Amino acid sequence: MQTGTKLAPGEIPTPVMDEILQLLQATCYGQIVLVAQDHRLIQVERHEKFRIVNGQLPQQANPLHAPEALELEGRIRSSFAALAYGQLTLVVKDGAVAQIERVARERFTGLDGEGI
Repeated sequence: MQTGTKLAPGEIPTPVMDEILQLLQATCYGQIVLVAQDHRLIQVERHEKFRIVNGQLPQQANPLHAPEALELEGRIRSSFAALAYGQLTLVVKDGAVAQIERVARERFTGLDGEGI
């Protein structure tokens, strides 16, 4: 991303997407949450869980191969693109993205106060 370049609404900058993919590769169980406000990505959260199996922590997650990473990146970008306010949650189980949850919120103005 170049300095001064304005992002389109719903766009995830390439360096941020690269970091998200690295977080996904490093997570065996947990969630990566992308927070949207005004059609912009404002926050990335990582919630990791450690499952104990036979008294030991599990092995590190398997790395994403290029075709898998490109497909996953496309799904993340398309799911996030139309999100004005809310969260996109990537649920990771056994080192792989098991599901994508999208929570959209709506802001109301002109009521008793401005917004929610």
